[in-house]
Amino acid sequence: MLPISLTIEGLYSYQTRQTIDFSELTEAGLFGIFGAVGSGKSSILEAITFALYAETERMNSKDSRAYNMMNLRSNRSYIEFEFQNFENRKFRVCREFRRNTKRFEDVKLANSVFYEEKNEQWIPLEHTNAEKLLGLSYDNFKRTIIIPQGQFKEFLELGATERTRMMKEIFGLQKYDLQDKVSAKMSENKYKLAELDGKLGTFEDVSEELIYQKKEELSSSKSNFEVHKRQHQELEKQFQQLKKLKEDADLLQSKEAELNIKQSEEEKIKNLEQQLEIFEYAERHFKALLTEKKRLANELSQNYKNQESVKGEFEKLSNNLSQIRRQISELEKDFNNLDNSRQKASDLSQISKILVYSNQKEKLLERITKGEIAINESRKKENEIQKNWDIESQLISELKSKKIDTKLLLDVENWFQSNKNLQAELAKIQEKIQAKSEEITEQQNLLEQFPENWKANFAEKILALSQKKIELQNRKSHLELSQKLSEFAQNIESGKPCPLCGSTEHPAILEAENVYESIININAEIKKNEQETDLLKEKDRQVEKILEMKQLLEKQKNELANQKLEIEKKIQIHIGNFTWDNFDKNNESNFQTQKNHALESEKTITVVEKKLEDIRKLLDHQQKESKRFEEAILDFSHKKISLETSISDLKQSLKVLDFAEFADQNAEILHQESEALSNKNQKVENQYQQLQKDLLEIVPQVASKETLLNQITLQIKELTRSAKDNTENLDLALTNSDFKDLAEAEHILSQDFDIPTRRKEIQNFRIAFSTLKEIIATLRHQLKEANYQAADFAKKEEEFLVSQQSILKSEKQFAVLESQFSELAKSFETKKELLTEQNQLLLRKANLDILFNLFKAAGFVNYVSSIYLKQLCDNANIRFHRMTRNQLSLQVNDKNEFEIIDYLNEGKTRSVKTLSGGQSFQVSLSLALALAESVQSQAKSDKSFFFIDEGFGTQDPESVSLVFETLTNLQKENRIVGIISHVEELKEKIPISLNIKKNEETGSQIEVVMN
Repeated sequence: MLPISLTIEGLYSYQTRQTIDFSELTEAGLFGIFGAVGSGKSSILEAITFALYAETERMNSKDSRAYNMMNLRSNRSYIEFEFQNFENRKFRVCREFRRNTKRFEDVKLANSVFYEEKNEQWIPLEHTNAEKLLGLSYDNFKRTIIIPQGQFKEFLELGATERTRMMKEIFGLQKYDLQDKVSAKMSENKYKLAELDGKLGTFEDVSEELIYQKKEELSSSKSNFEVHKRQHQELEKQFQQLKKLKEDADLLQSKEAELNIKQSEEEKIKNLEQQLEIFEYAERHFKALLTEKKRLANELSQNYKNQESVKGEFEKLSNNLSQIRRQISELEKDFNNLDNSRQKASDLSQISKILVYSNQKEKLLERITKGEIAINESRKKENEIQKNWDIESQLISELKSKKIDTKLLLDVENWFQSNKNLQAELAKIQEKIQAKSEEITEQQNLLEQFPENWKANFAEKILALSQKKIELQNRKSHLELSQKLSEFAQNIESGKPCPLCGSTEHPAILEAENVYESIININAEIKKNEQETDLLKEKDRQVEKILEMKQLLEKQKNELANQKLEIEKKIQIHIGNFTWDNFDKNNESNFQTQKNHALESEKTITVVEKKLEDIRKLLDHQQKESKRFEEAILDFSHKKISLETSISDLKQSLKVLDFAEFADQNAEILHQESEALSNKNQKVENQYQQLQKDLLEIVPQVASKETLLNQITLQIKELTRSAKDNTENLDLALTNSDFKDLAEAEHILSQDFDIPTRRKEIQNFRIAFSTLKEIIATLRHQLKEANYQAADFAKKEEEFLVSQQSILKSEKQFAVLESQFSELAKSFETKKELLTEQNQLLLRKANLDILFNLFKAAGFVNYVSSIYLKQLCDNANIRFHRMTRNQLSLQVNDKNEFEIIDYLNEGKTRSVKTLSGGQSFQVSLSLALALAESVQSQAKSDKSFFFIDEGFGTQDPESVSLVFETLTNLQKENRIVGIISHVEELKEKIPISLNIKKNEETGSQIEVVMN
């Protein structure tokens, strides 16, 4: 991750908006953040971690985090952070808190959005998960990117399990955690084996001997079936010839019976032809006339009914019309007088309002009179309170003029206390200097027993051996990893499933040489290297201890001497700073007496000020009361004028009535009269308009009914004439026919005669009768020539049926044997395939068992993690050696835990918890740098970045120089480091930094400082 910019507002000590542009800082490679304690240095890092992960190191969500993070003078907190991830994609995070204006302690997260820059536009993301963007969890982000206060040693002191989990996440070691995949493959393989055992159980009796036996039975059955089949076919041919003659004989017998039936039906057909001729005559001459007669009778009956109905409706509408005209005549007088009546109702309403307004005006006049009295009384009280205020103000002014300045007393008291402290400190340092001089003399006596030139030669040899050992260990780790992967590759065979993924295709199998002998040789070289190193370190260890002790004692003595001079200088300066003429620097008791008098005076002033504040509050209250009375009277006056104006306007609007006639009447009664008159007017208008509407609707209806009645009368006359003509035509047709009367003709026509069907029925009978005679003559001739006998057919039929049963039985037996043989052959082939598959699965099971033992309990992940951890340790030692002057180094033990090799104590190991604060910082810094390098390499990023927020105060000046040299060299390696510290030596050396200053009014302010 590479920071681009950070904007914070209303967060901790940052009251106003502050923006940090990281571009200049990151270009420098090394930058710092400096400021006094509590100025807000660490708050910058906390703002970044909270923006990304909504988490902070100081507080969790249960600590009322939102309230405590917000500046107490702010109602809004805002964080905006822009950064670039390892894929060189740019993102922006915005988080905002808002305070409830009604509840000061209620602060809630108002907004939280992630954006990504695409085509120079910020596009909102659908999530707020920084882990997806950075590839690091919150805990690992603290360990590798931003290391907050109190967390710098966390990676060093992590347990093996937690450290392995961290390594797994950062370096993607989960790809080596194959236990679950292998377990899934084992379960799948186990299920397939069980399924195969079940399938093979069904083929237990299937064998090659059984198949051969069934094949012989099938061949014998097939030969017998072919012989029976040929005999049956010859017999079937003879039987079919006789069967054809029998069918002809049966058909002749059937046709002769049918002919007898036709002969009996011939007379019936002749009678049908005669009836059909009579029906056709009646239909031609009478059907149309009778139909017309019936139609005319129906229409006449319907018209008589319509005439009666329309006549009744016409009379009813005529009566309604007369009634409406009478009602209109009765309402016409009231309707014409509506305008005058409406104006009277309006005037009554206006007079009612005038009476109400007049009553309200009288009440307002009474309230104004009472208000003026209250104002006068309030003004008197206000003047009395003002007099008391003036008296107390005069008293407090006199007391303050006589009071000694509190700041002056405090400054003098601080001078006396500082003087005591400086004198005590001077005496203590003098005792320490004497003790250090004696210890230095003892160390000098011990050092004279050894030669002078030893340090440069030993240091050069030890450094060369250390670098060679790191190179050998890296080669060894690489060879061990190759050896493990080679073991996997050797178990893969072409055409057989891979023990890891199950694939039978292996396009690129790893080919590795035997590295066993190389590992043995490297181990021998490492051992030899360690022996040579131990020998050199043993020689210089004693000299190094004496020199270090002497240097330390001399340094401490010099520091004490410097401190003594500094304190003596401070004492002289302190004495010169005593500039108060009213006090004696040699008489502290006199100062204490004046101080006590000043404190008593201060208490008196406080009491008087409290009383003056009470009077001021009472005066403010009385002034507000007076103002409230004045505003009320002014409001009453405005309302009175408004009422007078309304009364005048209402009187002028009267048109029909005179107000003087109603001045003594009740307003409510007049209002009710106005409402009643308005309702009456509305009722008259509505009734008159409705009657006019009804009149317009009923007049056309009366005219319509009258016209319809006349039309029906004409239709009845026309239908009567047509009925008379129809009767005459029927009488004429009856005279010309053979029918006795119309009833006989109607009876004939009432019969259901389908003429086409009857004609076709007669024709079909004639054709069928003739065809039947011809068929009988032909059949008699054919049977006579063939000399057919029924007994011959019966005998042949019996022989055929017996043969047919026999052939069917043979065919069925052959089909059963053939089916059994086919199923048996299929079962045998299936059994062979299942056995082959079972062998493959058993082989796969053996391979998976080997893999499971290798991968179980994350063993392989722990192994790979230990390799990464050792490489990380070796890389950290390059800087750690330099910082500790080749006295200490870091290693990983068999339990995958860090421990220290102490070369000053015969190269023995000890826990990292035994390191001093400064040494812990050095090893933690070395590990952090090594971890950052590994993370950068893993992410393939051009630059790596991390923050350090502690540790420099634990270093002596020489160590600070070594650490600073290490951090400066990182610029050449494209590393970017930000540090937070209050060590002045670092501030002077760092080329660019942020200086944080806390302002009591505006909060913390950030400025960029260039050195």
